Order: sequence, then C-alpha cells, then structure tokens
Amino acid sequence: MRRYLILFLLLFSSSNSLSAIDDYNLVLASGQSLSIGHTDQDLNPIIFPNEVNPNNVFLFNGVRTTAPRYYQRLVENDVRFLEPLKDVTRQTHAYSMFKMLEYLYALKNKPFPKFVYAPHGRGGQKISKLEYGTEPFENGLTMLRAAERLAAQSGESFNVPFITWIHGESNANSNLQDYKQKLSKLYNAYKNKIQTTTSKTRNPILFMDQTGVSYGHDIAISLWEFANDHEAVSLVMPKYFLNRNYFNRPDERTHLNTKGYILQGEYFAKAIFSTFESNKKWKPLQPESLEIANNKAFVKLHVPEGSLTIDTQTLPEAPGYGLKYISPNNIEYIPQVSIQGDTLILEFNTTLEVGGEIDSGFTLDDRYNTANQKTPVTNIRDTSTLISSVDQQPLHNWLVQFSIEITPQTPGMSSSVNPSGNSIWHDGDIVADMSEPYSIIGGSYNNRDLNYALYRVSFDAEIESGTPIFYIGDSSIPITKEGENSFVAIVCEPTEDMVSVVSTQTMFTGAMQSISLKPILSETNFDQYDVEELGDNIWPNNVTVENYEADDFVVTGDYFIKTKLQYPIYLLEYEVQVNEGSAYINIGDFHKSINDTGVFYSRVPICKPEFGRLRFSSGKSGFSGKISNIEIEPI
Repeated sequence: MRRYLILFLLLFSSSNSLSAIDDYNLVLASGQSLSIGHTDQDLNPIIFPNEVNPNNVFLFNGVRTTAPRYYQRLVENDVRFLEPLKDVTRQTHAYSMFKMLEYLYALKNKPFPKFVYAPHGRGGQKISKLEYGTEPFENGLTMLRAAERLAAQSGESFNVPFITWIHGESNANSNLQDYKQKLSKLYNAYKNKIQTTTSKTRNPILFMDQTGVSYGHDIAISLWEFANDHEAVSLVMPKYFLNRNYFNRPDERTHLNTKGYILQGEYFAKAIFSTFESNKKWKPLQPESLEIANNKAFVKLHVPEGSLTIDTQTLPEAPGYGLKYISPNNIEYIPQVSIQGDTLILEFNTTLEVGGEIDSGFTLDDRYNTANQKTPVTNIRDTSTLISSVDQQPLHNWLVQFSIEITPQTPGMSSSVNPSGNSIWHDGDIVADMSEPYSIIGGSYNNRDLNYALYRVSFDAEIESGTPIFYIGDSSIPITKEGENSFVAIVCEPTEDMVSVVSTQTMFTGAMQSISLKPILSETNFDQYDVEELGDNIWPNNVTVENYEADDFVVTGDYFIKTKLQYPIYLLEYEVQVNEGSAYINIGDFHKSINDTGVFYSRVPICKPEFGRLRFSSGKSGFSGKISNIEIEPI
C-alpha cells in the first residue's frame, strides 16, 4: 500500500520585483502561424502599412515583421543595422502591440522607450521544432547577440525585459504534460542565453495567450495552468472571442483576419504595460478559488479591470454562459449562473462530488455558424474601458477556458475532517539567511510520535532564495515557489517519527511563519473515534459474505470502479466472525487481512487507494465464517 499522501492547496502571490523597461529593449517573439500574422491576404489586406515610430521601434535590416522565411538561417548581413518596424507583407500583432504601448506610455506622460523586435516563429510547427537547437531558436540567438552588439556601439543599456509566445494549436493532440515540460525547457533556454549577455533583466517575463480553436480545449487549459505554475509566465488572454468574431475566412477560423491580429497585439500591449507599470504579474479574468456547498459552486475570479458582467451580445449566448459541471461519471450539468461581486455562483440540479470538475468554454455547439467547428465561448467578461483602434471597441477581458477538479481539500468538501486538534509544532517561526546545505532549520529528526492516521499542515512562506523541505514522517513538502506563498497539505499515515524543516544545497534564505501541524484523525484509538458526515457506502449490496466457506484464494466480488475511489481517505467498517482460516478485503491496492479468531468489530482508515478495486477473497488456508455490515465510506 502507498503509505503517504500529500495534497496541496497552493495560494501564490508574487512579491518579486520585475525588471523595468530600459532604454534599449530587445523583444524576442516566437510561436507558430498566429505569431506571424498568417491570413488570407486577398481577403484581409494590411490596415496600418506605416511605421509604428521610426525613432523608437525597430527591426533588423534582414528580418521581416513576420519572422525569417522558412529554412532561412540568419547571417551577419541580416542583422547589421536597424530599420523602423512596419508591416509589409501582412498585418501582424507586432505593429499594434508597439502602437498601443506608445499610446499607454503617453497616457502616463512617460517617455516611450526604444524597442527592437526579434520575431523568429514558424507557422505550423510543434514546439519540438521551435525549441533550443532548432533553426528558429538559433535565429533568435543571432538577433540577441546582434542587439547587444549594437546597443554597446551606441552606448545604450541593453535589456531583454520580455518574450512573447503564441503557440499551442499544433500540439493540441500531444501529451500535455510533455508539452508543459518542453515549454518550461524552452523558457529556461531563453533565460540562460539572456543571462550570458549584459541584459539588465535576468529573468524575462514570458507573455502568451490561450488557444481558442475547436480542437484545443485541453491545450488551452494546459497553457492556463502553466502560467499559474510559473512566476515569470503571464497569460495575456483567451483567444476564443477573436476566433469567433475576427476569423480569417468563414470556412477557416483557426487564424485571424487583419483586425483580429491588431486586437491580439493590443491585448498583449495592455498586459505588458500593466506588468511593468504596476510591478506586478498580469493575470487574465480567471478563477482564484473554488468553494462548494452541496449543489452550488462559488468561483471567485481575478477581475483585471472594472467589474464582472455577463455579455450575450458580443458573443452568442452559451448554455450556463459557457460553464458546466462534469460529474465523476462524466455526466455534464449546466448551471444557473449569477454574479455577486467578483464571484460566479453556479447552481446545479445535482450534488457536486469529489472527482467532478467545474469547466468553462464548451457548452455551446453552434458549429453550423462556425465552419462546422465547435468553437469555445463564454459570456463572462470584465468592463475594461481601454479603447481599441479596431472599431473603437473596448478591450474587455474575457473569462479563460479552465477546468478545476473538485478534491477533498476543496472548501466545502471535507467537513468530516475537522482540523481542530492541537498543533504538535512547537518550534515557532523559522527565519533563515543562507542556511547551511542540508542543515535542520526547524524541528528535529526524531522524538515525535506520529501515531495518527491523518495530519493537516499549514504555513505561510516568504522565499527569497533556495528550497527548504518540510519533512513529516516519510512525506516531504518541497517549497519551491519564490515570493509569498501559503500552503495547506494533508499528510496520511506517516511511518517515521520525524518533523523537521531542512535546507537543501541551494541554501535557503527566507521565512516560514504560522506553522501548524494538527492530528485530525486517530489511528491508535480508531474504533472509538467519532467521525461524522461520512459519504455513502460504496461496497456493492449484492456482494455478501454470510456463512461463507471457501478454499484458498477464492474471490467474491472483483469490482473495479474506475472513478469512485477518489477521496484521500476512506473508512472501512465491518463485523466479523472467523471460524477457520483467513480472508482479505481489498480496496484499491489496500489489503485488510482478517485472521483473528472470534467475533469482533473493526474500523480501519485507508489512505488513497491507487485503483478502483473492491473485492473480498479467502486467504491461503481458505476461510469459513461470517463478515457482515461491510461499509466503505469516504471521509
């Protein structure tokens, strides 16, 4: 049996300062066709053919705004000098991104900095064709080195404050965990190369958007998760409203028309300017927390600008305004939706269960209007008042596509586990300044009796550098996020008597405060422990073991329930009369051996069964006896 379980609820807010825009700023830009303005040029001609600002926004002499050509490896003659940026072959998001940045700087009465745009994306390519070592990536490095050289020649301070990444459609059907790992490696490759230069910014911000195509819901969610998981990555916006209203052609909605690319650039500008002006990571309209109350879900949102509203005019009205609940049995339910401040209240006609998901983006199937493609949509946005150059429309922030799993740690789902015990952490707060590698900076390696089945640990951390690890028995919690973080974790059945915080080789600097470690479910006195509000019994009614006689290893039941064993802890209860032999009750990978002779009653905690098996079997010597009132209930 797996002897431990750690479940995190990570609440993260960055307190790290961001490097500022400097006087010579290189902007590395990569991705696939939506990053280089692919469109039908006959239907969608250039709207803005002029230079953005001939004194402040530049390209290299041998590079187009749409990026180098296919199979073009840049050479020294391509990057000898700078020319004013303008769209020549087709409209890209670059023109409007810099034009809107210029406008926003003017609004704040601030001088408009110098930007050098370095596009090196390539249409139709998976991330593996854009990563470190590929021709597009090497083209980016060529422009990086050239920009540093030209800045030094002109006596200007060189800087790479941010990178843009517009990608995902080509990897929509890929392994999404693999995609996120490749994207992380790609960002680190950029960062490592930038850190070999004199760039003032050492950790540039990666700005990206969320795919809005019919086949890309999973990749869209992966991009949203990636941005939330990485401090230096910012998701600008979802793109479905552009795919719906500003598509390339009526029969092709993956790419955008000219106005769509202009809007795309303006949204990037808004996020970039907000990030560096407020010294705080930009976040789109997205969930911040989820709370469940029976058949209601309360989704608190981060609202970037203005207030929350429902809009069925700009985009077609979707059932549940684009929101739904997907049950553990994969049944979809559409809610009644209301708004209270910055919170969406979703009321369903079913009780919400652990293992279900709250999902946004795909409740409307109007493919007869969208080139036979089921295109994502929600009707939730904010009331931003910044006006676009396209049709004088406000640049509203629309709700991202997301999917949030309901877990036992979701507020409202774990009331039976009451964290009201006394904390056994007595070492107070931890403050460290370049602690010695592998040294104990709180707690101890022994002398802690961890004889409960379930513990709840919580603490606040402020990490300046390094990675401390919180050990609780044989479970470990690495604290890897820099900045201010709050942690809540559930630790199940620790097998070693150790509670300590240890520095790693990175030498931790920072603080851990309000540390609490509470036993919340007894193991040594479990038979008498009063646990209220258990879930429904999941042992099949038709599997009884009354007056049972069997030879060795005979199986009764053999039930596999794929989606039901999703709680972190279950309570097994039964009454038994053993005459001869032994038997087993299997719950997932947990085996409860029944071999004591006599009549007795037992309650046993089960921590996180790994798969959905419910089964009773006799032991190696057979079994005769009676087992009644078998109940397996999630806590």
